[in-house]
Amino acid sequence: MREDAGEHSDERIKGVAMKVYFIRHGQSEGNISDRHCSWTQVSLTEKGKLDAAMAGRLLKGIPFDKVYTSDLIRTIQTKEIALPDLEHEALPMLREIGVGDLLGRKISDCIEEYGQAYLDNRRRTDYSAYGGESREDLRQRIRAFLTMLEQRDYENVAVFCHAGYISCIISAISDCVHESMQLSCQNGSVSVFEFTDGHWRMLTWNCVEFA
Repeated sequence: MREDAGEHSDERIKGVAMKVYFIRHGQSEGNISDRHCSWTQVSLTEKGKLDAAMAGRLLKGIPFDKVYTSDLIRTIQTKEIALPDLEHEALPMLREIGVGDLLGRKISDCIEEYGQAYLDNRRRTDYSAYGGESREDLRQRIRAFLTMLEQRDYENVAVFCHAGYISCIISAISDCVHESMQLSCQNGSVSVFEFTDGHWRMLTWNCVEFA
């Protein structure tokens, strides 16, 4: 962080960019269970720990001013492996999209019970019919988080969160409703967004190591 910058600022210094590194958590037990994991507390698998270590290598050498995670254990475990020496702040607003009454249920059981209506809602990433969130609800959460960041004088920020959250950022910053949540976002991947002169833009999407 710049030495002359306070923790908060009413207006960012013109022309100075803030880079935000969004990291998807490593593979979790929920990712391999055919269930709506969402807000459940599930841990990383052994592969997930390797994903987190990969993220750490991708982030190596970046001087982070601030590290955030969601308050779900899989993101916190990923951060502890990737950036073990840095403190973090856990925020519920960084959670995956909420699925309401579908939480923990098998996807196959939901298809059997709710049929085509469920499939349509799932394709639209809209769980409001089951007491959960719609994509617009998630976009509003993302906008609130980005607005908070805009008031900070950070230069590099790491955010450990979830695939649906990261995929929806594109929609949130472009104010365009589309199928962005269907974009690939691999476990342990790093996607980078930049805020400069009042505008957000994507720099890198779904960066991973290749064997």
